[in-house]
Amino acid sequence: MKLVNRRQFLEMGLLAGAGVAAASALPETALGARKPKVRELHKRIKRVAPVGKRRIVVLDCGGGNDGLSMFPLKGNGASAQKYRDLRPATAIAEESMLPIHNSSIMGMHPSLSRIRTWNPAIVTNIGVAKPDLSHFEMMRRWWSGDQDSLHVSATGFLGRLCDELGAVSDPAVGVSLGYGPSPALNAAKVTTLSMNPYSDGSWPSFGWDEPSMDEAWVAAWNLMAERPGNETVPFTSARDGCAYAKRFSDLAVDLPSPGGDYPGTDLGYQLMLAARMCRQDNGIRVIHIPVYADFDTHDDHRTRHAEVLSLIDQAVDAFMAEMVATGHADEVLLVMTSEFGRRIPDNESNGLDHGAGSNLVLLGPVNPGFYGDAPDLTTLDRDDNLIASMHMNDYYATIAEGWFDVPKADVISGGSVIPNVFNLA
Repeated sequence: MKLVNRRQFLEMGLLAGAGVAAASALPETALGARKPKVRELHKRIKRVAPVGKRRIVVLDCGGGNDGLSMFPLKGNGASAQKYRDLRPATAIAEESMLPIHNSSIMGMHPSLSRIRTWNPAIVTNIGVAKPDLSHFEMMRRWWSGDQDSLHVSATGFLGRLCDELGAVSDPAVGVSLGYGPSPALNAAKVTTLSMNPYSDGSWPSFGWDEPSMDEAWVAAWNLMAERPGNETVPFTSARDGCAYAKRFSDLAVDLPSPGGDYPGTDLGYQLMLAARMCRQDNGIRVIHIPVYADFDTHDDHRTRHAEVLSLIDQAVDAFMAEMVATGHADEVLLVMTSEFGRRIPDNESNGLDHGAGSNLVLLGPVNPGFYGDAPDLTTLDRDDNLIASMHMNDYYATIAEGWFDVPKADVISGGSVIPNVFNLA
């Protein structure tokens, strides 16, 4: 028998154990024209697929991504002056900012030059009304869609979307491309699971030289997935998990071949696999990607954050290019989330501590521009954080109702759909 190493064993366990996881746009006088000149930003997805074909890819930037560094303030306004005064060590120099959407008061981080060409929609000054500075609490809120920590649920926001979008018969409606399940995908009715981004989709085996041994191994798993009808709940759940994982593996092994020119990073592999899933008619509607990068920049923020944004920029550009090349760009919305932004003033380590309000990005069939109020640095909260004017449940309501045509009340408590974000004409 061929021995299995620890990584192979863990990968097998992850797959075998998978199963059911029981505002308006600003006027042109504020942030500039929402429709950029074609010669400035040339890549624009001008049509959108029917609702039943639409998917979403979520880049979950856990750790607290600083949206104010992604889209820094510029010019002579009071908030821009505060930005430079409070961040002497971490502010992005105005001369190095990329112009974006003809805005006179916000620029774009120089490490995002590729994403810039895809005409993003940028939601500004977003957060929750009563922020908490704990990673764990704020990640829980974003995963569950719990704006005010008063609506604790066993399901996640993305999982509830999956319940509305898919069917029990689908091998999977939501998939997290990481090393374990995500609470964001906890669903009540349909199958959601996780998949190793470096996997080829085949059912895990020990790699015996004799094919009959692999056949016997798969047959044993199929037998274990069968319900005898009179077992206890733990045994039934374990058997169901085997059945769901085996059914998904049978689907994933037939994914299209990898395409595109992706960087050799975790995110590169994750988005390459996401692209393969988006090219297959498979029932998957929600793809969650935990971004394994260093967003918690308590020290040396300027250097570390630039490296992270460059990593995202390269991988996202490759993904978007593949979607266009294969004719699927009108079906896919790529969005970013993060539990919070960073504090406005520098700390003593040339870094930024946990904050509140931030800026987020949507790419795909969107109307390019800024949506929401410009960050106001003249009025901060008692912890020197941005006071969000656009809330998490607005963002989620926009994704649910604006993109998927799922009534927002079915998946999120409160929130208003941000108008005109999507190019739905």
